[in-house]
Amino acid sequence: MIEVAGISKRFGSFTALEDITLRVEDGMVYGLVGYNGAGKTTLLKIIAGVYKPDAGTVHIDGTPMHDDRVSHDSLFIVADEPYFLPQATPETMRSFYRGYYPQWSDDVYERMLALFNLDPTAKVAGFSKGMQRQLGILLGFATGVKTMLLDESFDGLDLGKRNLLKRLLKTYAHEKGASVILSSHNLRELEDAADHLGMIKGCRLTFDDSVAAVHEQYPGSSLEEIFLSEGGNRVEDIDGVFA
Repeated sequence: MIEVAGISKRFGSFTALEDITLRVEDGMVYGLVGYNGAGKTTLLKIIAGVYKPDAGTVHIDGTPMHDDRVSHDSLFIVADEPYFLPQATPETMRSFYRGYYPQWSDDVYERMLALFNLDPTAKVAGFSKGMQRQLGILLGFATGVKTMLLDESFDGLDLGKRNLLKRLLKTYAHEKGASVILSSHNLRELEDAADHLGMIKGCRLTFDDSVAAVHEQYPGSSLEEIFLSEGGNRVEDIDGVFA
C-alpha cells in the first residue's frame, strides 16, 4: 500500500505540489492524470525517494519512504526517460537488476522479452524511445516488486503494445497484490488501465475516486469528457480565436 499524506514540494519560489494526500491499495492500478507540468513526475519521484518533500510523508506498506535506513528493493519506477547503464543491452540490465531485487524472475524476464519482441543482445542506445520504454517496463515486471510507478509509459508505444501494457498492469497488480501508479495525460488510456483515478491541477489533487464511481457519478461520459469538465481546456474556449 502507498500512503501519501500532506505532500508539498517547492523548487525555489515555484510550488510544484501542495498538500497532496492519496492512498493506493494493494492490488490497485491508480491512474494519475494531469497536463504536462502539473506535478505528476515530481510526485512519483517523491514516492520513489528521489526527491524529499518540503512537507508531508510517504509510507510504503507502513514504512516511511524517506527514512535513509529503508531499502528501496521493493519499489521500481519506470521514468519518462528511462535510465540504462552505458553500452547496456537488455541482458546487462538483467544482470544489474537481478543483483539488486531479491524477487527478480528470469522466467518473467524471458516471457516479457518475447511479448515485447526485443532483442536481448542489442544495444539499448540503438533502441527507439518506445523500445526503451518497453524495456524499462518489462524489467519492472521482472523485479517482482510490490510497488511500481510508471511515468507516461504509454508514450511512444503503438496501439498493440499499449493494449498489452494495460492487460499486464491489471494482471500484475491483481495477481501479486501490487500497488501500481500510472501517470498519463491520456485519459483514454487510463480509462481502460486504471481502477482508481487521481487528477492533479494547479499543484493540488482535485479529484480522487474509483473509475467505477466516476462513471456512476457521470453516466454516459468518458473520462476525457469528465476531465475537461473539471477544468481542462474546453472546445468552446477557442471560439473566436481566429476572428
